[in-house]
Amino acid sequence: MTPDELDELFCWLLAQIDRLDSEALELMADAYDHAGDVDRARALWELAEQGGDPELP
Repeated sequence: MTPDELDELFCWLLAQIDRLDSEALELMADAYDHAGDVDRARALWELAEQGGDPELP
């Protein structure tokens, strides 16, 4: 999948990102990393590790 396809797939999750647990965030991060969007993956991994409000690229 491409990063854009992942955005479409995860759009409802990204809209509620503050409600996701760390496992869900890590799963999404892995998917974005595999798709080549390392900036989005890094932001999700950081959010999974520390929590708080996301600032996704």
